[in-house]
Amino acid sequence: MSTNKDKMDWRKRGVKRERNHEPLVTKLSSSRGAENPIFSFNKDLMVFAGMVGHSLGKRRSLTGDTISILLEQYAPSPPAAQLDAYIYLIALMEDKNATVLKDENLADAIKIFEEYCNAGLYEIKLWLDENPGDHEGIDMLYKKIFEKIVQNEKDFSNQQSNEAINVEF
Repeated sequence: MSTNKDKMDWRKRGVKRERNHEPLVTKLSSSRGAENPIFSFNKDLMVFAGMVGHSLGKRRSLTGDTISILLEQYAPSPPAAQLDAYIYLIALMEDKNATVLKDENLADAIKIFEEYCNAGLYEIKLWLDENPGDHEGIDMLYKKIFEKIVQNEKDFSNQQSNEAINVEF
């Protein structure tokens, strides 16, 4: 049986974050008035945080008060950035079943992204707290990205076999 929630216009679905992250969002995003922003828009930071959470294998359920960005903001028209693709990609990598991309499962895909994003925001906040001399966070983010690149290169060179990712259809 299909519910009205299942038939909700996908563009009007909210992609949430915890309100307690607002100081971090304000610090790193120009759309929130940061002096020297790293990210042009909140949604850019959210995608980066989702990728951080996923790369660390950490998900964290949202608690307390939340703020939403409409999914249509991630998928502008015309599709310039198409950041919504990252939401679907993370959900697909987590679920490893293409049915997570079906309309009726969109809420589940968004929830997966939200939880990785939430964990990523907590991690980014921790990085900033560990580097109080880097007031804007730019050096810290560059350092963390570089460390991840080096680790990925090391992991790739140590990989013995070409593992396939199995996705159910």
